[in-house]
Amino acid sequence: MNSITKRVLIQVLLVILLIAVLIGLFFLGIFIGYVYVGKGQSSDAFNPATWQHILDFVK
Repeated sequence: MNSITKRVLIQVLLVILLIAVLIGLFFLGIFIGYVYVGKGQSSDAFNPATWQHILDFVK
């Protein structure tokens, strides 16, 4: 592999890593916001019925 190919591969891997970290932080934020700030139960943080109720409330 030449130098340019390695550089492109490293940049693509860094972008993929960044996206994975951002998705993880998004879900961590949902959990912290629902459980600690919103005083909800941790078992309901990712329950689809809970989020459907929230979306219905916002509409």
